[in-house]
Amino acid sequence: MGVDPGLARTGWAVVSGESFQRLSFDDGGTIKTAAGGLLHERIGAICGELEEAIRRHGVSALAVEDHFSRRSAPGVGHLLGPVIGAVALLAFRNRLTFLLIPPKELKHRVTGTGEAGKAALIRSLSFWFGPEIDIGTTHEGDALGLAFLGYGRLDRP
Repeated sequence: MGVDPGLARTGWAVVSGESFQRLSFDDGGTIKTAAGGLLHERIGAICGELEEAIRRHGVSALAVEDHFSRRSAPGVGHLLGPVIGAVALLAFRNRLTFLLIPPKELKHRVTGTGEAGKAALIRSLSFWFGPEIDIGTTHEGDALGLAFLGYGRLDRP
């Protein structure tokens, strides 16, 4: 499972397959929390929905986007820390492999450039999963890229 963490919106996506070359996009979504909610309640809602998806799909690993900082909005990166920590705890409690993937690595490995935008990432994913894939939000698209990259790291020949 790939997780694109965010306090307002967290994307998730599940992939499965016999091998890296035969992956399918099984399910995904975007968890939304209210901006005015308390931090612990918002994180609790995110973890609750992720745990439900983990159980429903029999997930064995979480590939999570690492935090980042933007010059235009430096506070955003600080809000990711608690979400990433909660997702790491969720992985620990469910005995899942936990992979933390930097955003530039995700973009570089999936698109060929670390500076790719979200549209380029989704176009690249449609090459692997087929043009008919239905990605609901850019958060879900990032999560699918993380699941794809995570599977590639864990797939042993």
